Order: sequence, then C-alpha cells, then structure tokens
Amino acid sequence: MSDFQSGLLISVVGLLTTFIALLVFIGVMVGLKKLFPVKEKKTEIVAQVEEAVPTEVVAHTETNAEEIAAAVAAVAFLRAQRAGQLGASLLSGPGPYRMFKMVDRKK
Repeated sequence: MSDFQSGLLISVVGLLTTFIALLVFIGVMVGLKKLFPVKEKKTEIVAQVEEAVPTEVVAHTETNAEEIAAAVAAVAFLRAQRAGQLGASLLSGPGPYRMFKMVDRKK
C-alpha cells in the first residue's frame, strides 16, 4: 500500500468517524426532546378596559450646553495627549535588554 493510499484510507476513516459521532449526538438530542417535551405555557388573554385619564406632558427644553462643551473639550484634550505619544517609543530606540544582547554578540 502506497503512502497516498494509506493517507486516503486514514482520511476516509477519520471522516466516517466524525460523521458517525455527529449522528449519535443528533440522535441523543432527538431522543431527549421526545423524552422531555417542551411544555407550552397556557396564558389567558383578558381584555381590560381602562378609563382614559388625561396626563400632562412636560416638555423638557432646557439643554446643558456648558456640560456638553466641557465633555467635548475633555475628549479633544485627551486625544491630543495620546496622539503625541504615538511615535515616542519608536524614537527612543532599543531598550536596555536589547542593547545588552547586542553587546554580548560583539564579544
């Protein structure tokens, strides 16, 4: 038997094993559903007529423009702080551990 044939045989056996295991699990699930069926909830719909009570609708038109402006300014400030640190690690060069390894290589 050649390597190709043995590889093909192993693949077929593996696929068959996988599909048989899947069928067993599906069978177990179907069996458990038949053994323990889902109970339907019985609900009664009762129509209740409520009297219409007029309610007041209060329109809240006051805006907190100063708070919104402060939040936007804080976010812009924090983004500007973080944007300045983006290339800082690239400009600092290699760290001390890497420099120590470079010194060892030169010896």
